[in-house]
Amino acid sequence: MARLIPSFMDERTPPGERDVFNLLSAGPASWVALHSLDLAPWNRGLRTEIDFVVIVPDTGILCIEVKSHKSIVFDGERWHPKTIKRSPFKQASDARHTFYRRLAKLAPQFKSFPVVHCCILPRASFRLPPNLSVQPWELMDSSTFREFKSGTAFCADLKSRIKQSVAADINLSSPDHQLSTGQIDNIVKYCVPVQKFCPDARKEISQREAEIERILCEQQKPVLQLTSWNNRVVITGGAGTGKTLIAMEVARRRAERGERVALLCFNHLIGEWMKEHCAEERPALPNLIVGRAISVMADMSGVVIPDKPSQDYWDFELPKIIEERVTDPDFKAAATFDCLVIDEAQDLLARPRIWECLSYFVSGGLRNGSIALFGDLDHQVLTGRDSIIKALSELDESNRPVRWKLSENCRNYRIIGDTAVQLAGLTGPVYSGYLRSGGSVSNYDIYFYDDKEDQSNKVLQYLKEFRVQGYRQSEITLLSFRTDRYSIAASLKKAGYRLRPVWQSGKSTSYASVHAFKGLENKLIILTDAALDHREFHRDLFYTGMTRATESVRVLCHTESKATIMKWIMGRDNT
Repeated sequence: MARLIPSFMDERTPPGERDVFNLLSAGPASWVALHSLDLAPWNRGLRTEIDFVVIVPDTGILCIEVKSHKSIVFDGERWHPKTIKRSPFKQASDARHTFYRRLAKLAPQFKSFPVVHCCILPRASFRLPPNLSVQPWELMDSSTFREFKSGTAFCADLKSRIKQSVAADINLSSPDHQLSTGQIDNIVKYCVPVQKFCPDARKEISQREAEIERILCEQQKPVLQLTSWNNRVVITGGAGTGKTLIAMEVARRRAERGERVALLCFNHLIGEWMKEHCAEERPALPNLIVGRAISVMADMSGVVIPDKPSQDYWDFELPKIIEERVTDPDFKAAATFDCLVIDEAQDLLARPRIWECLSYFVSGGLRNGSIALFGDLDHQVLTGRDSIIKALSELDESNRPVRWKLSENCRNYRIIGDTAVQLAGLTGPVYSGYLRSGGSVSNYDIYFYDDKEDQSNKVLQYLKEFRVQGYRQSEITLLSFRTDRYSIAASLKKAGYRLRPVWQSGKSTSYASVHAFKGLENKLIILTDAALDHREFHRDLFYTGMTRATESVRVLCHTESKATIMKWIMGRDNT
């Protein structure tokens, strides 16, 4: 009996793959067949899935593409039914070459071992006329498949097909020796981290799910249920309501179901943060692509970003290039995702060109595709409100997503959250409650500085106080209302103090602009350079900046702004 990995089929396995799986199970004991292999991204993160990889120790490795349709037709221009987006033969060939490149890179000792491919249509008859692209042994349709009386006969036919493929390819040669059990185990070991279904990982997955259920509050649990019951959802909520955490969990669960998922956002830093955290999860999920939306699309499209691109390049030129690229049917078939999960959705909805590009990367488009949007659509909208309203309206008309609102703050103490709302001048209830109990005046302070030197001294004083309290330097972040170049943090770094831009790893205190840090958090936040005469100043940024803190906030404002800011704190002027 052949060794099959995994040794079972789940309820989502297509019927054609079930048929092949059952016949392979009766193969020789020395054979190993890997089922449903989803390779780690190789070609710019594009889809590379192989239904079966069969290791025949004395002959070669066969990559099999299985189509379960009862009827398959190519009319000269396109494949039918429409669910077949690209040629199954090209899909099998591409998968075979990708598998070989990955194996040869990880284990060069197997470079001479032949890897070939074939396409099996267990339930469809397909006549293959003489052609220059597909060899007869690369196809097994239903008329051949149904003739096999046993798994032994089926496996003998597969072995014959491997030999024919090797003989016909001048770049391949038959192996001069049979792979040992140890060598086969090594190949399996290299493949296991990129398996879509790994039974040994179920215990670890269950433990992680139990932990996330414990962390999420009662109000947030229904969101995970909603996204499992509905393919189109829009989740709104204020800062600190757990949107990013839930978005990551939704993406993981969909990927664990075998779907190809994109977890994307607009902000570079939050994209990198999500990518790092998802990469730490076990088992690995190579069918989950995470990062900044525009960068992921550019990478998948093969676009080389120029040095120091202008804002117009990001907003207009690059989206145009991507739009042109995704009109290629072959590219679109390989690049689309089964599910699109968007964090901080308001930032992408506010940019119509980028949002339009994203629609091409989800199977079925925005009208029929599986989409989960998470965003603060009411409060963290600094620009593009009209575009957001229009995009949501169009989504409602064509997609009719299920909506859910998160209103309980699970990150901040009440004193920080309420003060942030007051300083930002937000109207209406932002939070229905705070899950974290405690917090006092010691968790919030505001200081009015006279000049640059005064602000610098106060920042250094705060840093010293926090270290005395036992906090690590890395648990402190300086956020400026100004760009990095003009921030007090940049001045201190230039003067020799140990500070680092937040995008650099390290143990020292980090700094960034409030804009750049949106979506992230740290224990201690020092908000700097708040001066009403600076053109970068935007009142709403108080809300964004202060709600990044899980412990304490310190706010540094210019003394000339004191009268106005005190009115805001007292709620006397919300204009």
